[in-house]
Amino acid sequence: MRLLTILSLYFIQAVASSPLPTDEHGDYNGNDLIEWIKSHPEGDIHPSLRIGRERPGDPTSILGLYVSSSSSPDAKPIEKGDVIAQIPWDHMIHPDGKYKKHKFFSCRAIYNIAKELKLGDKSTRAPYVRYLLTQPRGSMPGEWTKAGQDFFSEVLGHGDLPPYEDTWRSHFEDEWMEGCHGSDDDDMERAAFWLASSRDEDSLMVPIYDMANHSNDPELLNTLSYKPDEAGDTFRFVASKKIMPGEQIYNSYNRCNQCSNVPEKDCDTFSFYRTPDLFVHFGFVEDYPQNWEFDPAHLDSEDSSDDDTEFEFCLLKDAESGELDAFWDEDELPDGADAQWLKEQLKRLQKLSNKKEEVEKQLVQDGDEKMTRWEWESIWRYHQAL
Repeated sequence: MRLLTILSLYFIQAVASSPLPTDEHGDYNGNDLIEWIKSHPEGDIHPSLRIGRERPGDPTSILGLYVSSSSSPDAKPIEKGDVIAQIPWDHMIHPDGKYKKHKFFSCRAIYNIAKELKLGDKSTRAPYVRYLLTQPRGSMPGEWTKAGQDFFSEVLGHGDLPPYEDTWRSHFEDEWMEGCHGSDDDDMERAAFWLASSRDEDSLMVPIYDMANHSNDPELLNTLSYKPDEAGDTFRFVASKKIMPGEQIYNSYNRCNQCSNVPEKDCDTFSFYRTPDLFVHFGFVEDYPQNWEFDPAHLDSEDSSDDDTEFEFCLLKDAESGELDAFWDEDELPDGADAQWLKEQLKRLQKLSNKKEEVEKQLVQDGDEKMTRWEWESIWRYHQAL
């Protein structure tokens, strides 16, 4: 889920941006976005959709998509197969005519995001741009302070555990500056890159849809999405089962990971991330089920194509007992050496945990912060998951 509690996060600086609309509780309600999308002949928003917080009026509560509660005059369920949102091509931010359905990264799309951010209220997509300009920065490991990144690396054993540093520490430099020839000095380009990393659907920025929080819990996951087949087509967000008034509308950010039983026809987007990948790209530790892969020989291997030392498993939580169950493919079972390596890693993590208060005073003490409180709390959430 996109956790929008604002613990020591900073925001994109808007040059010219009008205030966002709010409900009676002071929470953003997206009415400008909804009306803007509905004003287009190909735009459609389900009348029961509500944008808001899980606990209205509580700024620490999750912002997301919900079905209007029973107290609302629009309180009707969203039925299986109903379109929750249909977004016209002109209302998305995209790579223009360079769009390809199965292309999962686009430099042009990021440049276009930066261009729209700079336009602010002058953008033809102003209702969406205004929302993007309010999004917090600094939530993903790749954009943390040096102190935060250094401590996260220590938690990971400096390359022993995923996510491995080449996937997050120099992500901006590798993907944007080198891969796209982007600027290190343009703050809107930097903001656009991280917005794309955390909010895009492959190479598309899709309003409304990108507000849905994440879950792979089969009891909670209740949607499917359909990307445009080609430039100019619409994006469709559809209910996969009946969603009752008051319930949250969930999407999966890694629907087709190795632990899912999703039919191939429902894998319309790049969604094969494991649990560590989600932390890199979205800044949160997903709830169960989780998908992990470890490589005891990662630091020693000179041949990245050799996966004989890797083992992968799925971690599920029993709904009744609360106990965790691990599931392995027969050819992925860890051997005795793997088990010993895991014990050593757990011992190291526990030792680090025993020093938590001491390290906190050194790194996040009041008045002399070296890393943000958000980074500190995020690292320990990941530590707990490990």
